[in-house]
Amino acid sequence: MKINRKFFLYFAYSLEILILYVLQGTPNLIPEIFGSKPLLLIPAALSIAAKENKIPSLIFGAVCGVLTDIATGGSIGFFAILLTIICYAEAHIFKTYFTPNFISVLIISAIVVPALTGLYFLIFTVFSGIPDSGVLFVNHYISRIIYTFAIIIPLYFLNGSLYKNLNNKQ
Repeated sequence: MKINRKFFLYFAYSLEILILYVLQGTPNLIPEIFGSKPLLLIPAALSIAAKENKIPSLIFGAVCGVLTDIATGGSIGFFAILLTIICYAEAHIFKTYFTPNFISVLIISAIVVPALTGLYFLIFTVFSGIPDSGVLFVNHYISRIIYTFAIIIPLYFLNGSLYKNLNNKQ
């Protein structure tokens, strides 16, 4: 009897996303660096999209986006829409033009994480008229960007190992 390994792969991704969501939302579990905690689900979505096809990348990007929207306390929509589009585009780029390797995933993450966090800051802080938003950006958002970006390193190797060991194409 042949076991469908894709089911176990997607189950492992879902379990990883659930664990990261709980870690991200639990107070005092992940240490804050300069008053900010990382957004763990953004690098998770990016590392999954680096290996998967377009549709699974789109779905996991949307799930990570919705959960990030819930975790940040905002309305559902910002991260959900943008991570869905970004993960689909990343999967398309890696399946069509580039081979996903560690350096290329780091480059994509170095572009996406500051862009998403910076756009979130602009829309929900600067355009909302919160005073001293520049101080808030320097004291909290720069460390959040660096902290979130650093999480891509272990997640890339974790998801790469899951994909290698549980993919049907062996």
